[in-house]
Amino acid sequence: MERLDALGLNLMILKDGATLFSSAMEGIAPLVEAVEELGVGRLEGSTVVDRIVGKAAALIIAYFKAARVYAKVLSRRSAPVLDRCGIVCVAEEVVEEILNREGTDMCPFERMVLSIDDPAEGYEVVRRAVRKGGPAKPHSPTGGSL
Repeated sequence: MERLDALGLNLMILKDGATLFSSAMEGIAPLVEAVEELGVGRLEGSTVVDRIVGKAAALIIAYFKAARVYAKVLSRRSAPVLDRCGIVCVAEEVVEEILNREGTDMCPFERMVLSIDDPAEGYEVVRRAVRKGGPAKPHSPTGGSL
């Protein structure tokens, strides 16, 4: 997390001591971009360092089979996805849910994957929404710490 802060980034994907992908862009779009740019094979076994990991992000991370996730904020719904896929996760804070930009309701990406447990299906649903211009700004973690 310190490295993210120092570099002004929101996402870093590391593997074998090298940075495969990094982005200062907020939201879930950079994860989708990483998969499209690098492919699942290259991302497999990587370490993801992300500011906010909700269920939608967890499904994408599980889709490319990362080995580890370090998150500043992790939603309660994302932990089982990562656990089920054998992905080690460390979070500074666990919250009930990720909220939309206004902080008034659940993040739309979280809502669209509520009933999805399959990483490939989750990735496709989120990818299509991002490509259609879905929200890409940061979402507010809330719901209180668990």
